[in-house]
Amino acid sequence: MLKTFRKPIGTLLTVLSLMASAVPLWLVSGCGHKPITSAPSAPAAARAPKQATGRDVEIVLSFAGDCTFGSVNGDSGAGRFPSVYRRSGQLGYPFALVRPWLLNDDLSVVNFECTLTDAVPIADKQWHFKGPARYAAIFPASSVEAVGLSNNHSHDYLQAGFRDTVANFTRAHVPVFYQNVPCVTTLRGVETVIIGDCTVVGENTTAIGEAPQRVVGEIRRYKKPGNIVVVVMHWGSELDAVPRPWQQKMGRGFIDAGADAVVGAHPHVVQGIERYKGKYIAYSLGNFAFGGNSLARYPETFILRLRFHAGGGQTRVAGASIVPCWTTSERTRNGAGVLRNNYQPRPVFGKTADQTAALVLARSAGLKYGVKELEYLRLR
Repeated sequence: MLKTFRKPIGTLLTVLSLMASAVPLWLVSGCGHKPITSAPSAPAAARAPKQATGRDVEIVLSFAGDCTFGSVNGDSGAGRFPSVYRRSGQLGYPFALVRPWLLNDDLSVVNFECTLTDAVPIADKQWHFKGPARYAAIFPASSVEAVGLSNNHSHDYLQAGFRDTVANFTRAHVPVFYQNVPCVTTLRGVETVIIGDCTVVGENTTAIGEAPQRVVGEIRRYKKPGNIVVVVMHWGSELDAVPRPWQQKMGRGFIDAGADAVVGAHPHVVQGIERYKGKYIAYSLGNFAFGGNSLARYPETFILRLRFHAGGGQTRVAGASIVPCWTTSERTRNGAGVLRNNYQPRPVFGKTADQTAALVLARSAGLKYGVKELEYLRLR
């Protein structure tokens, strides 16, 4: 039976408790209703917005963190993603354990910190990630419908590598979004826009530049009564537990400009969540299926699920919940006690879910509008 109750974990948490045998049935009910009706690169004339219908509907958007499927500086040997993926023999291996959650929403979005290219010339930076074109098929097989490319690895193999990546996703019928090119789609009759941008150059250098003005301009261009606009930002500094003050100002500024939510990436660790003017800012979801490291030093992550209510030509944020996860399903550790990464995130339950949710809450506590409670799934 599904019920909601409160359980103290430092601060109050709203916990959805499920019997283990009931999880698969509950998760997969109502799936298969996620049409992508317009490619992100389609001309404006092809993206005529479809407003909400007269009937009330609920729309669920899911967001997960950094994903990297490929070699690291040309290394695709034992322990690296290409080797592990090849041995798995499963097309959708990276998302196999979380796929039920990705099925049970209207749109699933991830940040792809990698390239899909055969290009050889590299950018002048420390780390370069590259996978073959066929990896694009992983996403539709896993019910991931939109992929963000606004990050500091999308040009690891220069502009040629980026063009190849966009083309390979397009051939696999996977919409992508990046700077000045949002993903525009219609979900249950409601236009939904995902805007992406980046303030990181090289490996970990902040270059805010014109990003705030650019994103605000995109929000104002696309936001209208009855639609949904979400901003996905690649920002901040690696391993920061708390977003920098400029990020907090920027994120709230996006909400002030009309965005319905802001979702962040890049730090490789989870950060806190704010509820500002009734809307959510999740500053960092952490890594997810991240092939950039063969060890999972910071395994905590989560899928953010945002709920929107649409009706009468208007939309509003109806709530948010998380699916606590770890970035690896491998249970073995190295000599230093660090988990090995098999690039297959898994949902966590019980005490481990409590600990992951508590970490997010603890990192929210230092934010001016940090959430005081989280809704999530756990098994009793």
